[in-house]
Amino acid sequence: MIKDNLHQQWLDDVDAYLDGRTTPQELEAKGQLRAREVLHYVQEHSAFYAGHLRSQMGSPSALPALDGRPFTTKEDLRAVGRSVCSLPFDQIAVYYETTGTTGLPTPCPRAAIDVETSGAYVQKAVADLYQSTFGTTNALTAIMGPSELYAFGDTYGEVCRNLGIPYVRLWPESPRVGLVKAAQLINDLEVRSLICSPAVALALARLYASQGIDPRETAVGQIMVLGELCTPQMLSNIARVWNAHCTHGLYGSQEAHAVATGCANGNLHFSETNYLAEILPVPGMEGDIGELCLTMLVPGAKPLIRYRTGDLARLHSAEECGCGNRSRCLRVFGRVSDVMTLAGRQVLPALIESAVLSAAEWVSGYEVRICSASDGSDHVEVSMVAGIGERSVAQVQEQMAGHFGTSVQLQLEQSLDPRTETGAYISWKHARIRDQREPAL
Repeated sequence: MIKDNLHQQWLDDVDAYLDGRTTPQELEAKGQLRAREVLHYVQEHSAFYAGHLRSQMGSPSALPALDGRPFTTKEDLRAVGRSVCSLPFDQIAVYYETTGTTGLPTPCPRAAIDVETSGAYVQKAVADLYQSTFGTTNALTAIMGPSELYAFGDTYGEVCRNLGIPYVRLWPESPRVGLVKAAQLINDLEVRSLICSPAVALALARLYASQGIDPRETAVGQIMVLGELCTPQMLSNIARVWNAHCTHGLYGSQEAHAVATGCANGNLHFSETNYLAEILPVPGMEGDIGELCLTMLVPGAKPLIRYRTGDLARLHSAEECGCGNRSRCLRVFGRVSDVMTLAGRQVLPALIESAVLSAAEWVSGYEVRICSASDGSDHVEVSMVAGIGERSVAQVQEQMAGHFGTSVQLQLEQSLDPRTETGAYISWKHARIRDQREPAL
């Protein structure tokens, strides 16, 4: 493929950063320059931004190039459809769209420059992880995505080809594959690495257990998870269930591409050259946690300006990880809309998951229901497919009650509502946490 000068310049800049040849000062200066360039680009090429950036008064920003620019929201994207795009579809490389789990599907075309600049970060992360876990790329890998209209499979398929990693695509939601067939092939082919959502990793483990197969005795030695909220406790839990190294694959979306990629230490590292990030304050949220807002700097098919992701996140120094990656670490705590008040205090989705997983030796599925007790106080009901060792249910309930500040009823189950197995394909909160309290009048 022939690349124009701008495309090649972008690839050179990304390579220079990933190879450690870019100083922090150069990165910051280039980011401000790229922001001004992409603002001009979208105003010229996107029908939506041609009006949006001119007609709306924006919000203050700590980033000079973006100060006073208006936000872009998911509601904007659903309302305007293709008019947000900056290229006609006969000039893109590939078309995807969102799954529509939280609203109308939106088009997510990608130009070649999008695919390659985003994929470079994923490829570097995958190469490092396979060397860390296996010492080689000769590890058969199962790529388990939600659908063919999702970028997940193409991204990792291309990375595997580039790195010489053998792979098989196993779509657990496909009627021609399904979870049972996927599990059979993983065992028969002696797959060594899985790339899937946390929900799929746990669903596979439950299925194996129901067949009398211990997932810890399969050939799987590494699991890279993505697609839904995954706390450090969940990474550790999946690692115990499978006796395999478990870390993040990437954090991103159909709209925003690969925003951060995982490392062997279980952290996510921000794709520094491709985005400017802001952490927007959320009412009642303390510290440096807020809503992640992204400006996409790559002048491709659909760059977004000050895009409010709806995700609670924190950015912190790469030194806090120690893996050698120079990019800042990104910690995601769940959706802003999933924050709830429990026992009079604000609770993040990630903290609910952490409390549940910390109370058991292993968990292959859980469901939390928030209810109102007869006296009007909050009450938590937890159902788990889990092992609690020598402790009693009453002892585990007491530990959870200490975390939540409420009464807790725990039920150990052999299986759960099928919706919990779909995970991110529906909605993290809907699948795992259900607030059944009557809304306040």
